[in-house]
Amino acid sequence: MSDRIYVRRYVDPLDPPSMKRFRAGCGKNSGNLIFAASAQRSVMVDGVDVEANNLNTLMRSVDRLNEEQRHVVIPLANAFRRGYLPQLGDLTSAIERLKVPVTILGVGGQFQLDGTPERSEEVDAAARRFMRAVLAHGPSIGVRGERTAAYLSDLGFSEVDVIGCPSMFLRGRDLHVRDTAPTFDKSTKVSLNLTPHVPIPDGWVADVFKRHPRAEFVAQEIRDLDAMLGGPAVKAGSREYPGSMRHDVIADNKAVLHCHAPTWIESMAARDFTVGHRIHGNISSLLAGTPAHVIVHDSRTRELCEYFEIPHTQVTEHRLEDTPERIFERSDYAALIGNHPERLARFAGFLERHGLRHALDLPAGETPFDRAVAQVEARPGLVVRPRSTEPELMDLRVWNAARAAHQGIAQAEARAKKAEARLKALEANQGLKGLLRRGR
Repeated sequence: MSDRIYVRRYVDPLDPPSMKRFRAGCGKNSGNLIFAASAQRSVMVDGVDVEANNLNTLMRSVDRLNEEQRHVVIPLANAFRRGYLPQLGDLTSAIERLKVPVTILGVGGQFQLDGTPERSEEVDAAARRFMRAVLAHGPSIGVRGERTAAYLSDLGFSEVDVIGCPSMFLRGRDLHVRDTAPTFDKSTKVSLNLTPHVPIPDGWVADVFKRHPRAEFVAQEIRDLDAMLGGPAVKAGSREYPGSMRHDVIADNKAVLHCHAPTWIESMAARDFTVGHRIHGNISSLLAGTPAHVIVHDSRTRELCEYFEIPHTQVTEHRLEDTPERIFERSDYAALIGNHPERLARFAGFLERHGLRHALDLPAGETPFDRAVAQVEARPGLVVRPRSTEPELMDLRVWNAARAAHQGIAQAEARAKKAEARLKALEANQGLKGLLRRGR
C-alpha cells in the first residue's frame, strides 16, 4: 500500500482561496471543487503523506514525484473531448514520464444526449495514448459510467472499472435524503442550477421565482461570477438564463456562487429542493441531504445519473408546466440511497486494487479530511452574491466594470465601422448609378 500520495485537486478546501486564487484555480467551474475534494478526502488516511495540488504542479514535478515515490491520483471529468485535447496531451506526456503508480478516478467522455460520442480521429488517438500511458502504471482506469466504458472498449481497452464520480462518496457511507417533502409554497427555498447553452422553457425561471420568492440561482462558472459583479453578460441560449445585472434574479440579489466546497455543501442543507442542469450542483445538494433532480442535457451527465440512480428528466422533456413541485413528485430516492453501499464498496475495492488506503469506511466527520475541514475558518468572501461588499469582491467588481465598459466601447466602435463601411458602399453605388445615367 502506498504511504506517499499526490492527489490532484483544484483550489485547496483546507486552505480557502482568495478570489484571485479561486479564479485561477477552479477550472472555470466551481463544480470541479466537489469531486476534487471528495478524492482528497478518500485518500487522506492517518499515517499516509498526502500532497494535494493541481495538474500544473504535477506536470512540473514529475522528477520530484518519481524521487519521492508518490502514488499519483488524478480525478478527472469529461476529458475525452475535442476542447480538452491540449490539456489531455500535456497530462499524458507527464504520465509517460512518471515511474510511479497512477490512478485515474472518474474520467468520462463527451457524449450527446442519446449516448453518441463526439468522436474524431484526433480525440480517439489522444484517448488511446492516454489509456496506454495510464495502464503502464496501474491495473485499470476508473470511468464515470457505462457509456465511457463502451467508448474505451470500442477503442480496444478492457481494463476499465465503472466507479462513477468520486463526488458522491464525499460523506462515505453516510448518504441520506430527508424524508419530509417540501410544502412548495411561498416559503419554500428552491435552488436552481443552470447551464448557459442549454434550452430553458420560456417563462420557466420567472415562474419558479414567482411561486417561490425564496428561490435562488446557484451559479457555477467564472463568467457567471463576473456577470454578477458588474462584468460582461453571459452569452446564453435562452433569455431565461440569469446572465447579467439586468436579469431580475441578479438584480434582486437572488443568485449565489460558492468558492469553497465544504461551505457550499453545508449551505445546501438549508435548502428545500434543488433542480437544474448541473450535475455537481445537484450532487452538492444530495450530499447535504436535500432532495435534487437533474435536468440532463447530454450523456456525460446522464451516465452519472443512471449509475448513481439520481432522479432526472431529459431536457427534451422539460416543459413550462414542470414546476418544482411536479418535478419533486416524480423523484424517487430509494434506489439512490439503497444501492449506495454497493457502489461505495465498488469504489473502495477499486482503490484497494490500486494499492491505495482510504477513509471510506469511517463515518462522516471522523476522517482526517473532515477533521481538518472542521478547523477551517470560512471567510464571507467565499460566498459571492451580486450585492457582496467584501473588499476582495469589490476589487473584482471595479475590474469587471472597467472591462465591461471597454467591451462596450469596442462594440460601439465596431458598429460604427460597419455603419461607415455601409455608408461608403451606398455612396459608391449611388455614384455608379449616376455615371450610368450620364452614359445613356
